[in-house]
Amino acid sequence: MKKLRLNPTKCVGCKLCELNCSFAHHGVFSHDISNLRVVTVEDTADFTPYLCIQCEERRCIEVCPTDVLSVDKETGAVTVNQDLCVFCEACVSACKHKGIRIVKCQGGEKLAVCDLCKGNEPRCARACREGAIAFE
Repeated sequence: MKKLRLNPTKCVGCKLCELNCSFAHHGVFSHDISNLRVVTVEDTADFTPYLCIQCEERRCIEVCPTDVLSVDKETGAVTVNQDLCVFCEACVSACKHKGIRIVKCQGGEKLAVCDLCKGNEPRCARACREGAIAFE
């Protein structure tokens, strides 16, 4: 099964991954509602992409009190039942990879986590020209 692989040392901070993700999922180019984010440390010019890498631990699923999160059997991606989410942020705190977050979008808040573009090649990996995000 393919997974996202991160190599933060290759990230140049272009944030094309964020824009492609938001467009694929929401039809708009927006850094704010992307299922991933690139964090910038300005004084050192370091950039780090944070997204769900479909880790083996799945702490986000274990800690969820309302069973919002599950695993897609075909893709291995974490899936979200937005209707059940109470935005307690237990999953956000539990993720050591900082791959899950709450975003404000049209219609209110939403739990944002990578769904591997529903089994297609993830748009973030396709957009990353430097190889910081790869789907292998």
